[in-house]
Amino acid sequence: MEWQQILDTFSRLPSGQRQLWWLTAAGLLLLMLGLLWLESRWFKRSGRLAGWLFVRLVSALAAPLLLAVLIVPARSVGGPEALAVFYGVLLFIAPPLWFGSHLLAGRWARPLLTPGESLALAVSGLAILAIPGTAFFAAEAPLRAAAREIGSQRTLPADNIQLRHAVQPVQRYQLPGVGLIYTQSLLAPPDTRLLAVEQRQGGLWPVYQGIAHPMYCTDGNDLHLMWSSREPPPYLRLHWEQGFGPRQRSEFTPVLDFTNAPPPAEFTVTLRPDGVDPVAPIPRERAYLILEQPGLAPYTQMLGAPPEAGEKRGTDCVLKGFQRWTPGGDWQVRALGLGFQLPGGENLRSLIERTGAG
Repeated sequence: MEWQQILDTFSRLPSGQRQLWWLTAAGLLLLMLGLLWLESRWFKRSGRLAGWLFVRLVSALAAPLLLAVLIVPARSVGGPEALAVFYGVLLFIAPPLWFGSHLLAGRWARPLLTPGESLALAVSGLAILAIPGTAFFAAEAPLRAAAREIGSQRTLPADNIQLRHAVQPVQRYQLPGVGLIYTQSLLAPPDTRLLAVEQRQGGLWPVYQGIAHPMYCTDGNDLHLMWSSREPPPYLRLHWEQGFGPRQRSEFTPVLDFTNAPPPAEFTVTLRPDGVDPVAPIPRERAYLILEQPGLAPYTQMLGAPPEAGEKRGTDCVLKGFQRWTPGGDWQVRALGLGFQLPGGENLRSLIERTGAG
């Protein structure tokens, strides 16, 4: 888990569980301090407490440096090569750095420490550092379980900052081949800038770079949602600024209350030769066009695919007035397809064809 996700999950835990975690952390800290105290007693007997303290100060400086040497190169590479870089640093760079620093520290310490004692402190230092490291990895599984439980509740945090967007009511539509779907729009006031949107999955906030999202899309600073009734409602975290104010972060999830609401309407799309006019905004990731031209086989254009050469996009939504990108020739829109992938892996598809298309 990312460190920020750990902090987010920990802050959402019930107070009793947080106290248990704090008590466990305090116990581990006392264990580490106890081992250091035993080391100090050993060297105090021979009058070399100051030398031991100097070496341990070097350990405190070398530990974060060693961690940076292990993590930073691997993260800068990324991909499958990152693991190879990590193991290469772990085997060939980290040992000389850690043990070499302790040997030099023992030589510079006053009173002097023997090389054997310096190496022994290097080994015991690794054992002491292994305590929080082992605890961190052991805590990951229960924290993930807690994150999943928190995510299933879809409850906004008590300190959630009020969103500046105007939240429009959730709309219900019937879509052939898919069934009941929901849409909702969050409209930003003129002085509010939408900086980023994250979607929580399994209680965590996956970090995606440049990946389209099927459940939402943005048009300027406005946010538009679309999901199937057989999908969990989206739980989002919006990063925004108002005027010259600081960057803010608000969590949002739709409220599904249809008391006294009219029955779902049909999801309609007007198909033009050069584009489409949907009744509600559609995330491009969900949509594709089937184009036709006399004498040629139909051409499928995936609207969620990366932009083609020369194509410019001002939004990742399919809105009223949407115009297709011309693939060359006199292509015309024959149909609009929409796809919904359910959590179990089932795919639902709807194809809306132009009247008279054949």
